[in-house]
Amino acid sequence: MYKFEIDGGVPLSGKVSLLGGKNSVIPVICATLLTKKKCVLKNVPKISDVRVLLKILKKLGSKVVYTGENELTIHNLNIHYDPSILSDFKYLRGSILFLCPLFVRLGKVRFGYPGGDRIGAREITAHLDGIRSLGGKVEFENSHFTVSGERTGSNIFLYEPSVTATENLVMLAVLTKGITVIENAACEPHVADLCRMLVDMGANISGIGTNYLKIKGIESLSGVEHNIPIDYIEVANYLVFALVTGGDITVLNIIPNELKSVLYVFEKFNVLYEISKVGDTFNIRIPPEQNLYFRKDIGFNNLGIYTNPFPGFPTDLLSVVISLALHVKGNILFFEKMYEDRLKFALSFNKMGGRVKLLDSHRIIVLGPRNLIGRSLHPNDIRAATAYLSAALSAKGKSQLYGVEHLDRAYPRIEKTLQKLGGKIKRVRL
Repeated sequence: MYKFEIDGGVPLSGKVSLLGGKNSVIPVICATLLTKKKCVLKNVPKISDVRVLLKILKKLGSKVVYTGENELTIHNLNIHYDPSILSDFKYLRGSILFLCPLFVRLGKVRFGYPGGDRIGAREITAHLDGIRSLGGKVEFENSHFTVSGERTGSNIFLYEPSVTATENLVMLAVLTKGITVIENAACEPHVADLCRMLVDMGANISGIGTNYLKIKGIESLSGVEHNIPIDYIEVANYLVFALVTGGDITVLNIIPNELKSVLYVFEKFNVLYEISKVGDTFNIRIPPEQNLYFRKDIGFNNLGIYTNPFPGFPTDLLSVVISLALHVKGNILFFEKMYEDRLKFALSFNKMGGRVKLLDSHRIIVLGPRNLIGRSLHPNDIRAATAYLSAALSAKGKSQLYGVEHLDRAYPRIEKTLQKLGGKIKRVRL
């Protein structure tokens, strides 16, 4: 176990080049189970969530080897069920994405409810409804359930645009005889990335990037070489780090269209940013000397900032943007629509000198700007840990950030990147 010791108040400056994102690499690794051919994944981040996934794959009989610093070769020629994987599921919410690939490969699979961040109820009803729609049978026993049965293509309507349910059902449908239609599908960039990889493996998927996916099942998939894209959530994190510290950070090789909702909120805070094109790539820069205030002059609605499925403002960015709001002049309402426990972390900002009012389990008001003072911080999930890191980087004096294992789940040695930007941060073993 580790903590970060942080001397805050130091402007962060420099250029940042990111590895592939957590939300993209997890479904892609799980999707390799759909083929008996070798798959080569590039730009793979060496994060703890990836280590858990690879541990499960090895128990299932996969051949897994790093063939480069961030290049991973996976060969799932002979797969067998290992009951010990049930205990591994509790460490990782993303383990639910093994469900449909294992159902496809084995015909029957016993599964456990996934773990992950403690941010509220995270049910899997949409996954199981979709499986049943394609003919699968689900039987429950205590803390486990079994999926089995013959499958055939059908229409699936998701009662919510669940990212992981969409990814699971796409992986199930590509090797299910007939035509499957998924309506109200999630269309986040990492969902589209998974679909594009499956197409490169031979899958027949149309409507990629929309909420209406049509999939014609085929008999088998080939191997693939796939480059894991960077995560727009991680891009936004570094932009916030620049803003809260008064720094000057440029993030390289971004996809501007993925940042539309983020930049929309930034404009409400009067954030200045620069997007430049270099050849075929785009970079984004946050310059210093910002004048941050809540711009009511451009007609912002009374609901404040609220989360929505992509391309709306993502729930995974709400926490770190709350930390930014501590430095913005004005009273700002935040409305988390998905998880009832995600906002409780923000009350710790009051101990740092911030002013945060919790209205209910889904809404808070941040009254800014405030000068923060370093404190000991104890996050319960990845996004709260990122927000606390942001606050500690901006606060006067020393902060102790515990729960570093949460950050390790998503970001490979984030303190190393921050040190290169001038941050005074070090990892200390507990």
